Amino acid sequence: MLRVAMVSSPLTLEQRYGKFSAAGNNQPTYALPCLASIARSEGADVIIIDASSEGLAVDEVLPILLEYKPDVLGISSTTVGINASAELSMRIKQSSPHTITIIGGCHVTAIAEETMSEFPYFDIAVVGEGENTFAEILRILQKGQSLVSTDVPTDVMGTAVRQNGKVILNGRRPFITNLDELPLPAWDLLRGFPDAFKPSPARIKRFPCASIVLARGCPNQCHFCDRSVFGNKVRSFSATRAVDMIKDLRYHYGVKEILMEDDTFIVVPGRVKEFCERLISEKVDITWSCLGRADRANLEVMKLMKRAGCWHISYGVESGDQRILDLMHKGETIPEIEEAIVLTKEAGLKSKGFFMVGFPGETRDSLRLTKELALRLPLDDISVMQLTPFPGTAVYAEASTYGTFERDWRKMNALNTVFVPHGFTIEELEEARAKILKEFYFRPKVLVNKLRDVVSNPQLFVHMLKGFKALIQVITK
Repeated sequence: MLRVAMVSSPLTLEQRYGKFSAAGNNQPTYALPCLASIARSEGADVIIIDASSEGLAVDEVLPILLEYKPDVLGISSTTVGINASAELSMRIKQSSPHTITIIGGCHVTAIAEETMSEFPYFDIAVVGEGENTFAEILRILQKGQSLVSTDVPTDVMGTAVRQNGKVILNGRRPFITNLDELPLPAWDLLRGFPDAFKPSPARIKRFPCASIVLARGCPNQCHFCDRSVFGNKVRSFSATRAVDMIKDLRYHYGVKEILMEDDTFIVVPGRVKEFCERLISEKVDITWSCLGRADRANLEVMKLMKRAGCWHISYGVESGDQRILDLMHKGETIPEIEEAIVLTKEAGLKSKGFFMVGFPGETRDSLRLTKELALRLPLDDISVMQLTPFPGTAVYAEASTYGTFERDWRKMNALNTVFVPHGFTIEELEEARAKILKEFYFRPKVLVNKLRDVVSNPQLFVHMLKGFKALIQVITK
């Protein structure tokens, strides 16, 4: 039987979140239980080591792998974790040369040839949506064929491999059209699931919790976002299958809170209505939050979402300057954003706004407008990130034209300042971010609301305290 180890990038929370590590999200890496389920359905013996979520470094992951002795090591990695993933691959190869190392995720999908050239200890890259490609690789291996010899097949769609010292790109595999055909995620293979995993304090109401994705693809064209893995066309699980996924978490694992991590959960109102009506009719005791877009906010739909257990929506506001939003190709207007937050509050839902500083074209006036919008909107929480030109985004290739870009993948977590637009210093950008956070959270009404949340739900106290300490560290620096 083929032995398969599924691992996320071996990073500590400090490496992932820096000064925000105390309030960082350690929810499971969703790709791992999904792909582990695929491996299990192919007859493999499978383990999961969610190193990123557990905060494990390379030296802590390696002994577990060496004891398990995997035939295949599958690593899911973002950009910030790609160096650590490469180190883990190197270390396992040194001790177990026969182990086949497979790298997948958004980073390698965006720049497969560059990644494979930079890191020779990755044997195979899975490019794009991974389930069918991973299944085909495992079927070939089950037959005793090696993908690391000179006989590496060049016709496995959705992969990048090496042949005669060159990186070969085998073309993108078509997207899965019927997501309902996929098996349920193998949550049982996650160590300590669900109790060991916690999201950021602003997105939790009940414990234990889990995060899922019910739709893939995003039709929007934001220049700071990478859509290379799932593409621009929205594909969804049916309402029946989506509710089955939630019932599996609720009744088999005791999960009470769900974080819907779809890029834009509310993008297709009809799908949302059918999903909510089924949750209500089947009386599933679950609370949940999601991500949304301001131009898709609908009061009727949001009221139905609340009846179905939703209590929180996060919006990508980004900037208070319409000129910057247009440069981002955000496709939204300031009035649309203002109306969406008001409607969300009217529906009885809490809201969070994601803001960004340092986009190409940023000025001191645009930073002022962003701060003013953050303070003007009736938001319950905000997050302020530094613009990070991730591989695969439109801004990645042109960043150096508009400012100073430090292309150090290890720093690309949207919190470190790796891009500084012309006319600014790093210190000025970080001070602007800190000022927005400070002036938003240190208002009496916000502090009172936070205190009220803790009083009504005491189990949030420790997590709120950690978040507050992380906030103090950022704004005092």
